[in-house]
Amino acid sequence: MSYSHSQGRSDLAHARHVEAALLDYLRGHSARHEALVVAAVGDLRVRIDAADALLERADTSQSTAIAFRLAAAEAARVAGHAYFELAGRSLPRPLPDAAEPALLTQRRLLGDHYLNGAALADGEGGQA
Repeated sequence: MSYSHSQGRSDLAHARHVEAALLDYLRGHSARHEALVVAAVGDLRVRIDAADALLERADTSQSTAIAFRLAAAEAARVAGHAYFELAGRSLPRPLPDAAEPALLTQRRLLGDHYLNGAALADGEGGQA
């Protein structure tokens, strides 16, 4: 299973876009000083940074590529949720460019790899 990382990159770009829109929105509101709002923005930033770090290594192994895809999707999901919760509306998320395995399938493959040592498509194997 090879990946171009295009959907992950799209999700990560969307998360960044929503984060920027959220920050612009919050700068005009006193809620930006509330602990839960600050925590939500911090959580989103951590998820974006984690996906960025995984993207830098996504070509090194199949497991890292899958981890990047899952992290980018989660960053986009958290961004959308935070924006909806704090701004009261949502921003459209781009549709996938091409068909990729479903996130649930990728999550299962990665879990099976780490838990049971199942090999991934590029021959990565773990220890049982």
